[in-house]
Amino acid sequence: LFGTTGLCSACNKTIPAFEMVMRARGNVYHLECFACQQCNQRFCVGDRFYLHENRILCEYDYEERMIFANMPYYGGGGGA
Repeated sequence: LFGTTGLCSACNKTIPAFEMVMRARGNVYHLECFACQQCNQRFCVGDRFYLHENRILCEYDYEERMIFANMPYYGGGGGA
């Protein structure tokens, strides 16, 4: 009858064609699934979000991830 919009990129469940959705690049989300996939913070109009490795992140979690990714690694090898 109505068909579908596709699968939600967050929960992988079907989105009915009549349901309102959020889109980010090529991804489609249920409204209730459009939240930071690290801390589950729901976004409000005007909030910044980032699509990193196909996951939606709030500004805080994105910046934390980028800071952590750029930290030098000092291997803790045991000595003999």
